[in-house]
Amino acid sequence: MVSVKFEGVSKRYEDGFEAVKGLDLEVRDGEFLVLLGPSGCGKSTTLRMLAGLEEITEGTVSIDGVAVNHLPAGARGLGMVFQSYALYPHMTVRDNLTFGLRMAKGEEKISDADMAGRVKETATMLELSDHLDKKPKELSGGQRQRVALGRALIRRPQVLLMDEPLSNLDAELRHQMRHEIRRLHDELGTTTIYVTHDQIEAMTLADRVAILDKGVLQQHAPPLEAYRQPSNEFVQSFLCRHLDELVETANTLLRPTEPAQEGSP
Repeated sequence: MVSVKFEGVSKRYEDGFEAVKGLDLEVRDGEFLVLLGPSGCGKSTTLRMLAGLEEITEGTVSIDGVAVNHLPAGARGLGMVFQSYALYPHMTVRDNLTFGLRMAKGEEKISDADMAGRVKETATMLELSDHLDKKPKELSGGQRQRVALGRALIRRPQVLLMDEPLSNLDAELRHQMRHEIRRLHDELGTTTIYVTHDQIEAMTLADRVAILDKGVLQQHAPPLEAYRQPSNEFVQSFLCRHLDELVETANTLLRPTEPAQEGSP
């Protein structure tokens, strides 16, 4: 397991738009950090700079104390899960899981026996053992997302990155997968950075949340601390007020109806 550090990191595009502004943020070894904020706040850009999919305009991104600004994405030891499952439709679950391993070269290449062992371990962990010879079209949405997660985990990454991975699932599956993702993290202890705009998802999953607005870090704290002690008006509005409204709505829906008075129509 490793730590991740952003030091003075900014992302500025050619048209002058600055998506991330002077970000200072540390993700601890084995931590589950959620990058939270509204659309356009810079959370996905932050993740993509760490992944090597976006160039860094200023600052330094380090993984386990080593600056990775100029390392190609494949050399950073990361596993990635996106909103789209991005599974190969013509391949079985087994082949989708092992695709990255089979493409590895040099020191990263592993034996067929090791690969089979990893498939068995990953499939068992994600309850996919009975589906290894199926194609993606034969799976449910939740099972496809498990395959996408397994494809990242089977490579045993130093850091696991997830960008809105549950947004294409219905409410019940999202609830199930949130618990599954947190269970896997507690079991594996992989340093994880998870992007979402969903406050409930953040509160459910995170060890700490990093709340962004307009490319600027607003608060970095455990979820309950951010809720009870918001750092500014934005956090109060985006996180606290939203959660309070959800609780109020739930209490209204669950409130028992008043019994009808005797003699009333």
